Amino acid sequence: MISKELIANVKKAEGFRLTAYKDTLGFWTVGYGHKLAEGHDWTGYTITPDYAVALLEIDLNSALLECTPLAEWLRLGTPARQDAVIELVYNMGLGGYKTFIRTRNAMATQQWQAVHDNLLASLWARQVGPTRSNRIANQLLTGTYGNALV
Repeated sequence: MISKELIANVKKAEGFRLTAYKDTLGFWTVGYGHKLAEGHDWTGYTITPDYAVALLEIDLNSALLECTPLAEWLRLGTPARQDAVIELVYNMGLGGYKTFIRTRNAMATQQWQAVHDNLLASLWARQVGPTRSNRIANQLLTGTYGNALV
């Protein structure tokens, strides 16, 4: 089940647009960072706020399903850490997340300071900015939401 904390954090981090736009990588996107199907011109495509929330929930549930078979998943130990990993997979895709080999190995051995430090030293952290990267890294470090709910 997707937590209210995860939904709130992703909404804040992703921003919100009812009209389709091209993201920084050139992908058509709408709502709270929902990637639209490739190979189509989505110019002028709009959705309702309710549909944006529905797409977000579908996307987060898909990310959750991708996370549960990961070797480190059962070692995370807290809902806040699980939400952090779900958000990482949602944000960068499973393929992108899987490239974080040292970070994932540190999760599997519960070396939370190393997880935190590796995430913040990554290109991903520079791309998403300090607000999102620090929040997610701190969730993984502490295992709590702390002040993470934005």
